[in-house]
Parts: sequence; C-alpha cells; structure tokens
Amino acid sequence: MKKVVLFAAAMLFMAFQANAQLTADAGYIHANENAKITYNKPVSGEEITETGKASLDGFYVGAKYGISLYGITEGLSLKPGANVSFLFGKEEGITDVMSLDSKTTVVEVALNIPLHVEYAYEVSPDFKVCAFAGPTFQCGLLNRAIDGDQNPSYIYNQYKTVPDGLWFKDALGVAVPAGDLPARNRINLYLGLGVGFEIAEKVQVNIGYDFGLLNLSSGDKFKIHRNQLKVGLGYIF
Repeated sequence: MKKVVLFAAAMLFMAFQANAQLTADAGYIHANENAKITYNKPVSGEEITETGKASLDGFYVGAKYGISLYGITEGLSLKPGANVSFLFGKEEGITDVMSLDSKTTVVEVALNIPLHVEYAYEVSPDFKVCAFAGPTFQCGLLNRAIDGDQNPSYIYNQYKTVPDGLWFKDALGVAVPAGDLPARNRINLYLGLGVGFEIAEKVQVNIGYDFGLLNLSSGDKFKIHRNQLKVGLGYIF
C-alpha cells in the first residue's frame, strides 16, 4: 500500500511539473493607507481622535510558478510566487501625530509571497483572458520615515518605538510631547483579486487589487490599514 501511495504521489508530482510554468514579472504599485489614532493629552487627559492617510507609489520585481490543475478543471492553475516591493511616498492628514504631515517621506522595502488561484479562458490559440484571487503574505524588510519638519531632517525606523514621537499643539499652538510613537508591524496579510490576459503563451499582463487585513500599528489605540492597486507585466519561460 505504501508503495502505491508513493507511486501515485510521484505521478501526481510529475504531472504538475509537466504542466508548470515559470513567469518572471514586474509592475507598478499604488498603495493607500488609512490611519485612525486615539491618544490622551498630557495633564488634562482629554481623549483626542485623529485620522490621516498616506499615498505610496513604487514597483515590485519577482517571479511566480504556475501549476496547472487540469485534474480539477481545464484552465485552472495554482500560482505561488515571491517578489520584493519598493514603495515611496508622503504621509499627510495628522498634524504632529505619528509625524503624519505633508513633509514626512516614507521609504519601504518588503518581501511578498502571493498564493493565487487563476482561471484562464482561451479566446484563441494565442490569446487568453484570466481571472485570479487569493492571499498575499507580506514581511517588511525596511521602513524609514524622514520627517522634514525637523532641522536637520529626522530619520527614524518605523519598525521600532520612537520615544516622545507623539505630539499635539495646545491652545497657543505650541507643540507638546504626548507620548511614544508605537512601532509598526512588519507582517501584513492581503486578500486580492484581479484580471489579466496572456498573449502567445509568453506575455502576461494583469491588474489586481489587494485589501489589507491586518493592523499595521502595534499600538492599542492606533489603527493603520493599507489597500493597494497593482499593474504587472510578466514573461513566461
């Protein structure tokens, strides 16, 4: 029985390998972050809630491995992959809190592991229309914020707590420290979907949207979520 199971597993693996395709791809990313922050003013203890946003643009470079699932239905495939993303942008909307102001520039590098299921419909021998969906696991490698309000500019690592990183302006407009800035979480999980097309079994073009599921801040009263649009171009080997 054991030999039969091993033989069946080997045949299944060989079948997958025979129908597998490696695709190198790269593309553009536009990410939007929405933040909601609640904190207490020093002395008075008054609770303040502020909201803000960040708009980041950049690109990704990576590869994915298409494994055909013709045993389930023709045109269906599993596409695990890996890519590195590079994002740059400015944060705005929360003055003096979390340094989310118009002069704060962010640089981020992250490792992404998508696991998509794709269905391709063959319009002609040289043209297919595709739809895909699935999760993407993300691990931040670097996240630097450059606060241009400081002179000279203050650069800090957003994956670490920043002492006295929270500020508010009192009635006279004087900046007063309100507490430490919580660290950002490196881990995020996206749920994405999209469409695309394939030309001559060699070129892939796709557009997708990822919904961020996890809070990117480690602070109890800090909520930061990210969604992102991606447009990619791939070459099938």
